[in-house]
Amino acid sequence: MQPKGSILELCQVVRDMDRALDHWTRIIGAGPFFVFDVPVLPGQIYRGEPTQVAMKVAFGFSDGLLIELLQQTNDGPSAFTEMLDRHGEGYHHVMLRIPYDEGVARLSGEGYAMAFSGRMPSGERFALFDTRAGNGGYVELMEISPAMEASLDRMHAAHRAWDGIDRPVRSIADLG
Repeated sequence: MQPKGSILELCQVVRDMDRALDHWTRIIGAGPFFVFDVPVLPGQIYRGEPTQVAMKVAFGFSDGLLIELLQQTNDGPSAFTEMLDRHGEGYHHVMLRIPYDEGVARLSGEGYAMAFSGRMPSGERFALFDTRAGNGGYVELMEISPAMEASLDRMHAAHRAWDGIDRPVRSIADLG
C-alpha cells in the first residue's frame, strides 16, 4: 500500500459499474474489487449547499495504488455528475494520504475550494477539493481511522493473494 504522504487512491467516475469492473480486472489486471452501495450520508455539502448523493463504489488495488470506481446512483447535485456531464467517464480524483486537517490547510492555502464534503457513517470526515485548474480533477482528503486502515490492509492482502482470475468482483462483506 502507498506510504503516508503519497497518493493513496485514483478514482474514476463511471456510468456502468459492471463494464468498468470488467475493464479494470480483465484488461488492466487490478483487483479483486470490493463493491458496495453507499447510501445518502447525512451532512453532505456540495459547493456550499446541502445535497443528497448515493453511489455504488468499488475498491481494488493495482500493486500499492488503490483504484476506486464510482457510479452515482441518484440525481443529487455533486462533483461526480459535474465531471460526468462535462467530460464523461474517466479520471475524477486522487486521494492524498495525509492528515485531514493538514490537507485542508494546504489545499485551501493554495486557493482551492472545497467542492463536496461530509462524514462517513463511522464519523470520518471527507472532502473533495476542486483542483481541476491544477490537475484536471479533484483531490480527496479523508480521515483514515484505524478501522478504515484495517479494511485497506485486508483489501491489499486480497490483492497480493489474488490469482488474477478467481472472483474478480466481491462484496465488501467478504472483507469480514
